[in-house]
Amino acid sequence: MFWQPVYRSQDLPAGRAVPIRIMSEDFTLYRGEAGPHPEAEGTEGRAHLVAFRCAHRGAQLSTGWVEGDDLRCFYHGWKYDGSGSCIEQPAEPEPFCQRIKIRGYPVQEYLGLIFAYLGEGEPPPMRRFPDFERGFVIEPCELEDYPCNYFNRLDNASDGAHVAWTHRESLNRIAAAAGVPPRPPTAEVRISEETEYGLRSGTMHNGKPAFQTHLHMPNVNQPPSGSRGSLADGRTLLVDGLYFRVPVDDENSVSFTVDCVHLTGAEADDYRERRRMAQDTKTAALGELSAEILAGNKVVGDMPGDLSPFQMFWIEDYVAQCGQGAIADRSHEHLGRSDSGVVSIRQLWARELKALAEGRPLKQWHTPAGLADMIQATNR
Repeated sequence: MFWQPVYRSQDLPAGRAVPIRIMSEDFTLYRGEAGPHPEAEGTEGRAHLVAFRCAHRGAQLSTGWVEGDDLRCFYHGWKYDGSGSCIEQPAEPEPFCQRIKIRGYPVQEYLGLIFAYLGEGEPPPMRRFPDFERGFVIEPCELEDYPCNYFNRLDNASDGAHVAWTHRESLNRIAAAAGVPPRPPTAEVRISEETEYGLRSGTMHNGKPAFQTHLHMPNVNQPPSGSRGSLADGRTLLVDGLYFRVPVDDENSVSFTVDCVHLTGAEADDYRERRRMAQDTKTAALGELSAEILAGNKVVGDMPGDLSPFQMFWIEDYVAQCGQGAIADRSHEHLGRSDSGVVSIRQLWARELKALAEGRPLKQWHTPAGLADMIQATNR
């Protein structure tokens, strides 16, 4: 019932079709051949999402050919347009194209990601994020594949209590690089409140907000983020992050992440180059390091010293969230006052799912501008 990201725009060249799996379903994603399409960025073709198999004999459509804005099946040449309607049957002396249609899905591109609406009926307006439309550097990040249910990741979205412990090694390394002593964990008051967009949560220190993070219902996290450029960038640059936690299937999830870095002009160009150079350690390699920790062969302190703060945070989150099990058994949990954000997320989901099951209206969520500024002001 919500638009969800399914691919990075930069990973789908013009004239290419790929198979994708999202929400336990298989699909065919393709981009039309390059041309002056008004809905596409630049001269790249439009992106389309259709069913996984051809209606003729069930062949996998991604193995076929993109022709103009259409897709031709590899097996017998049946051809489909972006809506899924069959428009050619080359071997049929009396084509019956008008009776053949596979499923097609609405697609939009935004913030460097390809979004699709997989629900029934007319799609709602796609949510926009005003804080990411202010002219700064927008970087869609490498996908994060975690072998756990997406709710393991979503539960963590408003769990501020984990930061001082799960990310202790990262925070100590950042402090050491800055030549300051590490800050010991402190007992802070946890707060959470429902908003027009979802949930705002954080901590209070000496009566003032000391940490802010935002959950956009149903599955988008906007926390303080670290730069993926150089080590120095990770300590000094202001970065706004959006994390879309999307299920692949029950036991696997993928995160589509967009960074907004507060740079423009020549400084932005220099940063992009540093970021490109920092991509040597891919998330697949970080997953391998994390698996070594979960297997008991290493500890977090054994991780290479040249990893950026972001890469260390990635490993630490992987260990904590995947270590709960692919599908966590929540019946054995013992939640406390510090888990107010976790409790609030679950209550929001339970309330909305109950309304859906009973046929009652769901809350209409709205994302305002200014959330990123709130985050940066309280998390410096």
